[in-house]
Amino acid sequence: MFRCNHLVTTNSRLRVDAATGNNMDSTPLNTEPRTETGKGSARKLRAKGLAPAVMYRAGEAAMQFAISPKEIQTIFRKSGNPNLILSLNIEGKSVDCILKDYHKHPVSGEVLHCDFYALKKNEGVPVEIIVRVSGKAAGETLGGKIRFLRRTVRVIAKPADIPAQFTIDISNMAVGDFIRAGDIELPKGVTLGIDGRTNIIVLHGKSVHQEEEEVEAAAEEPQAEA
Repeated sequence: MFRCNHLVTTNSRLRVDAATGNNMDSTPLNTEPRTETGKGSARKLRAKGLAPAVMYRAGEAAMQFAISPKEIQTIFRKSGNPNLILSLNIEGKSVDCILKDYHKHPVSGEVLHCDFYALKKNEGVPVEIIVRVSGKAAGETLGGKIRFLRRTVRVIAKPADIPAQFTIDISNMAVGDFIRAGDIELPKGVTLGIDGRTNIIVLHGKSVHQEEEEVEAAAEEPQAEA
């Protein structure tokens, strides 16, 4: 029968580290005025090397503008943090925001459209935090394989508290062990945005006991007569 052990942060076999937050350091992103909307307007913008974008937040009117696809791709490529706080200068005002969604060309990979969410310093915002692993699981020496059931974990945090990523030390994971969202020790000011029982990582494979049983069963099989 498949064995599944629930690892918790109080167990010395598991260490989950949360990277430092953004601390409200923002990266400037240039914008261009956009007065027209629609497919025709978008095509004109792309002909100029720009992409349409919109910034919104609940209860407020959305703001339309244009950005440079190359600039925003360079920013995120260098950062590696999808929740990087951006500072947009729109209509003479500097607004901190995060990238909530974007569309890319299926062939060229060029950014075609971006959606930004305006932030408020003391208001929590739901974000998806990347999950990474460090070390080599003990169970991998027995043929086990690490499998990600989720690559991100949703949390709610104020802008200054948003973690860059969660790093999980899997060195002591045995075959059948798994890690849940609730096992992650969250930094101060950060709460889970999903059920803590949600499985994040599992180590699939055969346990030592299972392998011994298979060896014994094979030894007991009658040998075919010559």
